Amino acid sequence: MCDFKGRPLLSIIVPVYNNATTLPALMQQLRLVTAVEVIFIDDGSTDGSLDVIRHQLKLFEYGRLIVATHGGAAAARNQGIAVAKGMYIAFVDADDEVDGVVLSDVIKTHLINQQIQIDLVLFVRNGQQHDMSLNEANRFQLMQVMLKLPVLTSYEGVGPEPFNKFYRTQLIRDANLTFNESLHMGEDMLFNVTACQVATDVRFVPAVYYQYMPTAQSATRRLSFDIVANSQCFLEALRPIVPIALSAAKVADTVVMDSRRLCRQPGGWLNMPRLIQMTRQYQSDARSLSWRKRVLFWVLNKL
Repeated sequence: MCDFKGRPLLSIIVPVYNNATTLPALMQQLRLVTAVEVIFIDDGSTDGSLDVIRHQLKLFEYGRLIVATHGGAAAARNQGIAVAKGMYIAFVDADDEVDGVVLSDVIKTHLINQQIQIDLVLFVRNGQQHDMSLNEANRFQLMQVMLKLPVLTSYEGVGPEPFNKFYRTQLIRDANLTFNESLHMGEDMLFNVTACQVATDVRFVPAVYYQYMPTAQSATRRLSFDIVANSQCFLEALRPIVPIALSAAKVADTVVMDSRRLCRQPGGWLNMPRLIQMTRQYQSDARSLSWRKRVLFWVLNKL
């Protein structure tokens, strides 16, 4: 399974929390992948997920299990990062789907015998494989994509989520890059924007091995916390990482997106003035947003 100085090529980190129904199919696909270690972090499951992992783990070429108290996906991923032995790291959510055959082929093609040291491997839906050395201009564009802001260049399939990406492990360790455990939402964006900031070379690969599966559990998670406090924490963490133009655009986008979230949260509309007051602490710029978002931003700022 190891291909470079006794190390696995890839460490796949899988946070698990009450995913007993989806785990068997996912683990079956992950068993098809060679040259990897798979690290399962049980985040305090109460539904039998731990039994599922223990039962199937012995079938893996190299599988590991960490049993943790419930701390959320960010904490679980950080525990996986801390022990990962692979040259690269990938993240998989336990309620999503992976094509093990495609993933094995991707690893063989793009991680074995590579000619240059790639920091990030990003998977896109179409186009041709190509490598890109990051400079000020294309790094800015890639960070726009990671922040879900409008960008002229198309990176179809690339987003702020941690899946559909390989990260060079040493890059993560050198930058002390972790997921912000204080956030309920936005920790993925911060992680990926920081990765873009420290990366030098990126490879774009036209392959789809991962399928995100929205669940009722994930939808509930988005509405079960203090949205305004979470966004303030996010914006404070974002400002030192990105250029002011990106920070200002993301403030405007946050006003619009959080106003929509508050309207879906029971009684959330009562926090709308608090949201506006909080975001007025920061420089904002809505010019890069869609016209619908610009109109809503203008209306909200008249409140």
